[in-house]
Amino acid sequence: MNELTTLERVDIDYTPAVLTIQNKDVLDQAVDEFISKYENIVVTEETLKDAKNSKAQVNALKKALDDKRKEQKRIYNKPLNAFENEIKAYIEKLNNVYQSINDGVKFFEDKQRDERKQNVQAMITEVAEANAVDPETVEIQKQWLLKSATKGKIMEEIVEAVQKQKRINKDVEMITEYCAKLDLPKTRYVEIARDFDYWEAKKAADSDHEELLQRKEAERLAKQALVEQEKEKLVEANGKQIDSETGEVVRELQIVSFKLKGTKQDLDNLAVAIKNSAVEVLEASERELVIERK
Repeated sequence: MNELTTLERVDIDYTPAVLTIQNKDVLDQAVDEFISKYENIVVTEETLKDAKNSKAQVNALKKALDDKRKEQKRIYNKPLNAFENEIKAYIEKLNNVYQSINDGVKFFEDKQRDERKQNVQAMITEVAEANAVDPETVEIQKQWLLKSATKGKIMEEIVEAVQKQKRINKDVEMITEYCAKLDLPKTRYVEIARDFDYWEAKKAADSDHEELLQRKEAERLAKQALVEQEKEKLVEANGKQIDSETGEVVRELQIVSFKLKGTKQDLDNLAVAIKNSAVEVLEASERELVIERK
């Protein structure tokens, strides 16, 4: 601190400068006369040329006065600029020293922070694995890396975070199974389970599933109504059904979907039988291999 004490003994010799307009009364009178000469000019089409000349005269006087101001400002600022440059030179020297020290401090602070992070990660791994939770799913909180954070407090919060993640994992597992039963895509409901809990996700899934069933039923009824309308137009002639409006021969067919399971030979035999029948295959999935134990 001796250097700061020395700085307190250093003073700045400053003499306030005075800017005075010599013969100000003469300038005041000249400007007033100039203004009175031009202030009442009325611009018309006939006086346009003279007005432009007057405008140039006024602008020339404005510029002359402003140039004088700028000239005096440069002279006035010279000692200030010189003083500022001297002080900035001192500061630049100190900046170099400061940066060197700051780099060293930052290096060891980062090193200590990394060590604290490794210790916290080890604590997370220990607690997470003991609870069958993936340590990667437990996010390190900023307050756990502070110098002031105690090991006991960190451990308490880690246990709480792991228990929360364990609950989330269980809820996600339950809602995933529930969505499979309802044949719903799970993504939306998994997010709800993560943000809230299983019961909120289940409530949303039940609501969406009910809406889906109602929509499917409405579509089925609408399709059935169209079929009934078509049937009303049918008449029988010569053992065939004819569309009474178009005269086309029509047939009543049915569509049904199966999900079958059997040996390769069983399914091959069934495929041959279907192919040899009058049944038309509208859609078929790829075969999926499963291993079943009895």
